[in-house]
Amino acid sequence: MQQRQTIILGEGLDVDTSGYNALTVEERNVIEGKGTERPFSGRYDNFYEEGVYICRRCDAELYRSDDKFDAQCGWPSFDKEIPGAVNRLPDQDGLRTEVECANCGGHLGHVFTGEHLTTTETRHCVNSISMKFGRPKEDGQYYYDKGWEYFKNGEYEQAINYHSIAIELDETGWWKSQSYHCRGWSYTRLNQHQRAIEDYDQAIRLDPDYELAYGHRGLSYAALSQHQRAIEDYSQAIRLDPDYELAYGHRGVSYAALGQHQRAIEDYDQAVRLDPNYELAYSHRGRSHAAAGQHQLAALDYDQVIRLDPHYALAYRLRGQSYAALGQHQRAIQDFGLAIQLDPNDAQAFMNRGLAYYDLGQHQQAIQDYGQAVQLDPDLADAYAGRGVAYYHLGQQQKARLDWDRAAYLNSKYYR
Repeated sequence: MQQRQTIILGEGLDVDTSGYNALTVEERNVIEGKGTERPFSGRYDNFYEEGVYICRRCDAELYRSDDKFDAQCGWPSFDKEIPGAVNRLPDQDGLRTEVECANCGGHLGHVFTGEHLTTTETRHCVNSISMKFGRPKEDGQYYYDKGWEYFKNGEYEQAINYHSIAIELDETGWWKSQSYHCRGWSYTRLNQHQRAIEDYDQAIRLDPDYELAYGHRGLSYAALSQHQRAIEDYSQAIRLDPDYELAYGHRGVSYAALGQHQRAIEDYDQAVRLDPNYELAYSHRGRSHAAAGQHQLAALDYDQVIRLDPHYALAYRLRGQSYAALGQHQRAIQDFGLAIQLDPNDAQAFMNRGLAYYDLGQHQQAIQDYGQAVQLDPDLADAYAGRGVAYYHLGQQQKARLDWDRAAYLNSKYYR
């Protein structure tokens, strides 16, 4: 027997919730706790598909899409309800009129009159989270396709809205798992990685051979610094599709983050074998070669990156660092100069060039570059320390001490 659960609504109203839909904490806060979602954040604020809006808690029909209008207030607005669908009651603030679902008593929002927005002189201002979109005119694939169009245009919030509708429909089909996957991908693009992972989980549950879902879940795990779990997902994606070059590349990044540079290099090798124009794989392989002390190989990888993208400022800086590590300071200075031309705000490039000038004994030039670096990044401790050394060699001990003190303040490794 299902255990009876109760909640308290408003002035101590005891409501049996055992027969209602399960709600998330966020949904309970609004529907049962009479909260309000942030304006312009709701799924249905900028949504005008044909259908009926139903109560999220009990599925009772509330509003028709024909009665929805854009009030530019940040919440879905309707100028009338389905007859008998909502109750009106005084809000606890004593000023507004609350509207609630007549069937279950769940909080919907507020109703306002006399605003001259429509012929009914009425605006139901409703929380998106209190509703679901029901009885749509189109099927789930239609909403999946619409969501995908928004995703391709970079409108990730709208993509989430449409994919959510596709997911909520009771139909089954190939688009169901893809809708979870694409909604997760939108969450990933919005840096909401935990929510993304939950959607990838659902996509994989529906389709255990969905290699893209594994690959993208790996990206979200990596963004959360859970690199071992990311590696497991990338490995599964590769098992399902041995030619999935992006999975090799991303797995390499996670191996590198764990300090396993040789394994990372092996993955980057495989990635560029599958796609000889995979620019980021060359760049990351260069970093792993450099981390392993293989600076000549690193420089060759950065050569390849620059061949593919001559305007990639970071590649010039990284190649310059490898040249400097090989003692080729003049070539390093040239690369740092090119990096600065492409990105005049690259404090690291100025600092690296300053170090190269210092190693060539050109202390005044080094001081100028270190000065530019700290102007761009006042918290760059290494630049203060380097400039201090250059001042010291020029016999300017007072300036050197000031820079070393600043470096020590910013980073304890310079504490003397």
